[in-house]
Amino acid sequence: MAMSSTLTALRSKLGLSGLSVLWKLLAIVFALLDLKNLPFAWHIRLTKGLFTQRRTSRIRLASKSGAAALFQPMIISSRSGILECDYNIHKSNSTYFSDFDIGRLELLVNLFTPGTERTRKELAKEGSESFGIMLGGVSCNFRKEIKPYESFEVWTRVLCWDRKWVYIIGHFVKKGAVTPKSYTLQPWRNVVVKKDGSAVSSGYAVNGNDVKAAPHPAIFASCISKYVFKKGRLTIPPERVLRNSELLPPKPADHEIPPVSITPNPEATSFDVTAASMAEKLTADNAGEVMAASLTAKAGSDFWDWERVEKERQRGMKIATLYNGLEALNDEFTADERPVLGCY
Repeated sequence: MAMSSTLTALRSKLGLSGLSVLWKLLAIVFALLDLKNLPFAWHIRLTKGLFTQRRTSRIRLASKSGAAALFQPMIISSRSGILECDYNIHKSNSTYFSDFDIGRLELLVNLFTPGTERTRKELAKEGSESFGIMLGGVSCNFRKEIKPYESFEVWTRVLCWDRKWVYIIGHFVKKGAVTPKSYTLQPWRNVVVKKDGSAVSSGYAVNGNDVKAAPHPAIFASCISKYVFKKGRLTIPPERVLRNSELLPPKPADHEIPPVSITPNPEATSFDVTAASMAEKLTADNAGEVMAASLTAKAGSDFWDWERVEKERQRGMKIATLYNGLEALNDEFTADERPVLGCY
């Protein structure tokens, strides 16, 4: 009797009586089903990625992968929780950017941590101003909906760079639909064991078929962003950081980086023939399809000399140049020159 009275009193103090028990249990279940969107969950994901990739960046340097890693994607996995869905019952367009944030951070930390640390030390000898990397813009094109609780991957990689900006692209891809050809920093993933016990090298396939289509059928959305390296008000060329990150091969003495937003030679080298053909016909109308097509890798040598890196950079600049055209939107702000509908 005393034990029963004690339990009753405890439930009463904790508010675990009547319908309140049911509502609290439902709230706990709801929270567990949507952990990704709880308060500070984004910050925890970001911090976890930061520490993980700082460690992995040292593995990359030790692997001596060099320029071969420069254009390789970094993959993160997630799913679309119910709180990310809009009135159409699919992942809201605004939530793509928070997932792209995580993918970009992990890629940048992995590739550029050694370079930013070395560049910071070099610049410290020239003055005491702070040095860092800043986001200059983000854009996203949507192709297919992501349904509630559907799993997806974000494939993030370097597209190209010029004198000022380094451009990062990301593809939201159906989870499990694409198998990478290989894993540079995770060699233990490079062998796939079949059900019969035999081992084969992992391939690049969609539902068992070789990838040939452009744009890739597994893509939900494609994003692009640009970053700038700054020391106070001074812009640091991305090539300097890339070189300090051991991501560039030796450069010919007569090479010079083209200025911002130049229209380069669209010749493609590390991507399939379909994507290359589309790049040659690139317009403002098909830019999203070309960016989506860039997910499809071309089999070939893993050796990257300066010529191959430069040709790939120039191919990417075809897309980046159109993206930079969005800067003209600033001129479309009419301010007080015209009437407005209202202010609410």
